[in-house]
Amino acid sequence: MAQDLTVNIKTTSDVPQAMDRAKTATVGFGKQVDHIQKKFSMAFKDVFLSFLGPLALLGIAMNYIGKLIDDNRKKHEDANQAAIDGTNALMSAEDKYYANKRNNESKELKNVEQAKTTREDVTKSFMISDRDRAFEAMSKQQQAAFMSGTSMNDIAKDPEYQKKIQLLIAEDMKKNPLPPTEAAKQANFKGPEGFSNVVGVGANPVLEAMSSQLEEAQKQTALLQQIASKGTDTQTDFTKDSK
Repeated sequence: MAQDLTVNIKTTSDVPQAMDRAKTATVGFGKQVDHIQKKFSMAFKDVFLSFLGPLALLGIAMNYIGKLIDDNRKKHEDANQAAIDGTNALMSAEDKYYANKRNNESKELKNVEQAKTTREDVTKSFMISDRDRAFEAMSKQQQAAFMSGTSMNDIAKDPEYQKKIQLLIAEDMKKNPLPPTEAAKQANFKGPEGFSNVVGVGANPVLEAMSSQLEEAQKQTALLQQIASKGTDTQTDFTKDSK
């Protein structure tokens, strides 16, 4: 029994110390966790900043390079336009000639591309709006290919098929001519007979009317001046004055 009592007393006396040690260990572990989290956060921030810095510099460099390219392109365009317009006296006749030659070639190429694109668009639009006649205008091979799933765009690019569609459109133009546009109406407008928009050429009723009004105004002014020039105190009936 004495041995059991000794053991119980020892165990009881060791409990507070064990709890203190556990508490100390828990607090220390919490501090370590906080330290690790803070360190990880700082490390992530350093990584982010180390990545953001070069990225920002790269963006600045790209913007600067882009501006240099745009400025250089505009410089060449302005110089070429000056040569075409002949506004720079320091440019030689050869430079101006060749600049205009290249400009004309560029315009011609653009016109060709526009005409080609329009022809394809018109052909494709006709194929959509008038399917029966468009299908009949196809060759046997084109009809078979179209039925097999060949794109309408591919068929519309065929020059021979485009010619057939142009003939069909020409027939429609003869049967149903379009009404004139507003611009065409204004271009074909003729003024009334005897009217001329050039001073001194032909009769101009507008100018004649203005001249008549001016003459009447002059007559009235002269009459008023005559009345004012009497300057007498005696009022007279100026309508009966023969002078």
